[in-house]
Amino acid sequence: MAAVVWARCFSRAWLRRRAGLGCGRHYRAALCAELKQPLAIEEVAPRPVQPHEVRVDVHFCGVNFADILACCGQYQEKPHLPFTPGFEFSGTVLETGRDVSTVKEGDRVIGVSTFNGMAEECVIDQKRLWQIPESVPLREAATLPISYGTAILALEHRACTQPGETVLVTAAAGATGLAVIDVATNVLQAKVIAAAGSDEKCKLAMQRGAQSSVNYSQGSLKEAVEKLLGMGGQDCSGGFCWRHHCFCACQPSAPEECVCHGGVLGPIPRPELSPLLRDPFLGCSVLPATAHPATHWSSFQAGGGQ
Repeated sequence: MAAVVWARCFSRAWLRRRAGLGCGRHYRAALCAELKQPLAIEEVAPRPVQPHEVRVDVHFCGVNFADILACCGQYQEKPHLPFTPGFEFSGTVLETGRDVSTVKEGDRVIGVSTFNGMAEECVIDQKRLWQIPESVPLREAATLPISYGTAILALEHRACTQPGETVLVTAAAGATGLAVIDVATNVLQAKVIAAAGSDEKCKLAMQRGAQSSVNYSQGSLKEAVEKLLGMGGQDCSGGFCWRHHCFCACQPSAPEECVCHGGVLGPIPRPELSPLLRDPFLGCSVLPATAHPATHWSSFQAGGGQ
C-alpha cells in the first residue's frame, strides 16, 4: 500500500524545479523520513562542491522499482534515515569543482546517483555524469541511465552477446525489458524472445523489435522457449535445472545463447551460490548462461518450471 501511495506522489519522470532559484539558497528535496510512509518535501541546505564534483540543477528524476524498495527498507543498500531517493536524473550543470574536466556550467546531462536524485539539486562525482544531445528531451533522458545502463551491462559486458545469438527477455514490457530488446536487436544484432504476462505486453515487445514472444501466463515458459529453439528433446526437466546450468556448465549444449538477468526471489538450490547472488554487483547485473536458455530467476519455483 505504501508503494501505491508513494507512486501516486511521483510520476515516472518527476519535474523538480521552480524558476528563479539559485544554487546558493536552500532547495527542495523529497525525504524518506520513515519507511513505508509517503515522502515529504522539505527544504535542504546545499553542501559545498568538492574538486571532482558537479552541482546539477535537476529537471527530472526517474522513479524505479529500486526507489520503492529503498523506501520500504527492502533494498540491498539501506541508507540512514532520513534520505532522498532517486537513482537517475537529468538536468543542467550549475557548478563544477576545480578538477572537473568532463562537463561545464550549462551543459545538459544525465546522471546516476547513489540516491539523492529526487531533489532540486544534486551534487555528484563527474564520473557519474554524461552529456546528452540537444535533440534528446530532458524528460526522456531522465529515465535512460538505469534501464539502458543495465541492458548494456547485461548484454555487452557480462554476456558478451554476439550477432545472431538469441536473448530471452522476461518481464519484457518493463523499462529494463524494453531497453534490453532495443539494445539486443538494434545495436548488437541479436535475436530476441520476449516473455511477458499478457498478450498486450507481448505485442508491445514485438513492436519494439522482438522476433518472437511468449505469454507466460498461459502455460510453461520453459516448454514454450524450448519449442521456439527446437530443444524439445533435450534433458532440461525442472525449474532449477536451468539455473544450475547457468552457473555450472562450461560447454554449451545448445546452439544458441540466452541471458539470465535479475535477482533471486526464491530459494537457492546450492548454498555455495548464495554469496554470489547477495553481492550487490552480481545481484543487479547478469550471469551468463551457456548451456540451456535461462530465464529470470523469479520465473521458477522449487517444484518445477512454471
